[in-house]
Amino acid sequence: MSTAMIVVIISFLVLMLLGVPVVFALGIPGIIWLLMSPNMPVTILAQNMMAYLNSFTLLCLPGFLFVGRLMTTCGVTDRLFNFAVALVGKFRGGLAYANCVASMMFASMSGSAIADAGGLGLVEMSMMKQAGYKPEMAAGVTAASSIIGPIIPPSAAMVMLGAIAEISVAKMFFGGIVPGIMLCLFMCVHVWIRAHFTEEGKQWPTTELPKKERRKAILGGIPAMFTFVLILGSILGGICTTTEAAVIAVWYSILLGIIYKKVTFKSLWDTAKNTVRGCGPLFIIMTAAAFFSWILTREGLSRLLQTAMTGFAASYSETALVLMCVLVFLIVGCFMDTSAAVLLLAPIIIPVVKSVGIDPIYFGVLMVLGLMVGIITPPFGICLFVVSGVAKIPVKDVTKEAIRYIPAMLAVILLVAFFPQIVTFIPNTFFN
Repeated sequence: MSTAMIVVIISFLVLMLLGVPVVFALGIPGIIWLLMSPNMPVTILAQNMMAYLNSFTLLCLPGFLFVGRLMTTCGVTDRLFNFAVALVGKFRGGLAYANCVASMMFASMSGSAIADAGGLGLVEMSMMKQAGYKPEMAAGVTAASSIIGPIIPPSAAMVMLGAIAEISVAKMFFGGIVPGIMLCLFMCVHVWIRAHFTEEGKQWPTTELPKKERRKAILGGIPAMFTFVLILGSILGGICTTTEAAVIAVWYSILLGIIYKKVTFKSLWDTAKNTVRGCGPLFIIMTAAAFFSWILTREGLSRLLQTAMTGFAASYSETALVLMCVLVFLIVGCFMDTSAAVLLLAPIIIPVVKSVGIDPIYFGVLMVLGLMVGIITPPFGICLFVVSGVAKIPVKDVTKEAIRYIPAMLAVILLVAFFPQIVTFIPNTFFN
C-alpha cells in the first residue's frame, strides 16, 4: 500500500470522526491523493465523476423523488393515512398500526425514507397527538416506519446500487416487496405487544371510523395506491424500463393532482425546484464517492479486501460471509449517509459476492436493508433529525422511541440473510 493511500484512509477516518459533511470526507482525501500522485493527470477526477453520472438508470432517481414530493403536495399523504386508519384503526393503538401501514403504502411512491418521514410523518404525528398518544411515541414510530421507504419499490437506494454495481434495478425492486411487507408486519407485531402487555400501551385508544367515513377513506386511497401497480406492472409487462416507469409515475401523479384540484403551475414548479435541490447534493455525493472508490481500486485496496473476503467464505461458509457483511452494513449505516455508503461499498463488495456464487439481487436488497437501519440510529441517523424537526421534539426523545423497533428490523434482516428465497422468489418467478 502506497504512502498516498495510507494518508487517504487516515484523512477519511479523521474527517468522518470530526463530523465533516460526507461529501467533503470523501472528496478531500481524493484531492489529497491527486496532489500526492504527480504523474496522475487532474482530468482523471472529472472523468471518473462523470462516468458514474452518465447512466440511463440514474435518470429515474429524480423522477421517483419528484413523484414522492408531488404526492405530498397533492394531499395524497392525507388520503393514504386515512386509508390505513380505515383498515387497522379499530384495534387498540390503531393509529400506530396505521402509521406503519401508511408508510408502507407511501413507500410505493416515494422510495425515500426522508420523504416518508418529512411528508407523511407530519400527517401521522399530528393525528396521533390529537388522539392522545405521547408526542415522542408518535415521533418514534414515524421515524422507525420510514425505513420501509427505501425497501418497497421504487427505491432510490436500489437505483443507485443497480447503476453502480450493474445489477438489475427491476429485479431488486421486485425482490424488495416481501422484505418491505415483513418490516411493516414485524413493526405491527411490536405495536401489538406494547398495546397488550405494557401499561402505556393499554391506554392507547382505538380509532374506528364510522361506516360511511370508512368507505370514503378506502375509496379515496385506491387511486394513490394504483401508482405502485402502475410502476411495477409496466416494468413486469415489458412495456417500459425502470426509467420510463418513473416518467409514467410522474405524469400519473400530476393527473391525480389535477383531479384532486391540488396542483397549480406554481405548486408544480416549486415541487420541481425542491426535487432538483434534493437531487443536486445527492449527485455531488455520488461523484465524490465514485472517485474515492476508484482510488481504492487503483491502489489495490479493493483487491486485497476481495481476496480476504473470498478466503473467509472458503474457510467458513457463504452464510458466514453474508452475516459479516451485514454487520459491516449496520455499523457503516450508523456513521455514513446511505447514498455514500452504497457508492463506497458496492464496487468493493458486490464483485466478491458474485465471485463466490451469491445472488447479487438478494445481496443488493440485503445491503439496502442493513444500511437503512442506520438512518434511525445515533449518532448520524438522518430520519431522527428530520422527525425531530417536524415534530419539534428533542432528538434524544425521538431516538429512545425509535430504537425500540430495531429488534423487529434485525429479525427481518436475519431472516433474509438465512433465507435468500424471501428476496429471490418473486424476481425468479417473473424474470426467467
